[in-house]
Amino acid sequence: MPTESPQYNVEYKEGKFEIRFYPGYILAHVDIKADFDKALGQGFGILAGYIFGDNQGKEKLAMTIPVSQEDLSSSKNNSRSSEAKEEEILSNIHRISFIMPSKYDLKTLPQPNDDRINFKEVKKVRMAVLKFSGRVNSTLASRKINELKAWILEKDFDPKSPFIVAQYNHPAVPGFLRKNEIQVKI
Repeated sequence: MPTESPQYNVEYKEGKFEIRFYPGYILAHVDIKADFDKALGQGFGILAGYIFGDNQGKEKLAMTIPVSQEDLSSSKNNSRSSEAKEEEILSNIHRISFIMPSKYDLKTLPQPNDDRINFKEVKKVRMAVLKFSGRVNSTLASRKINELKAWILEKDFDPKSPFIVAQYNHPAVPGFLRKNEIQVKI
């Protein structure tokens, strides 16, 4: 059975860039104060524990994709230079998120045992997306964020959220086969 990911419609496509409309989904997220790589590992571990049964119902939830990471401080000023942006990615609070399986709503999700886990319902959102391969680290993420930022500014879109790094593959998948995205609400 394939791993579930959120449904969307592509409104516009230009090479590796897309404008997508998402009708909605629910995120489980945790905020981690650490550098880019450590934040992902710590946040993933907390959220994986939740979906593997560390919740009040001891219910196992299906794994979904992507695993997302966003620098919460980047929403303060999305037009910063690439050097400042890379510094932010290396040193700030990162929100690590899993999309919850679509069969759940906020009332039916099992309550987490870990109070660091929160839920957010996302409704009707348009996102600009840059698709790319590779093993994501802070340097590659910064470069791809700047690439998407330049494209959306060229198209006269304004970013309405922090830039999100979305990863779709198990860590054992080689970099050249990996599916990754940078996403931002517009």
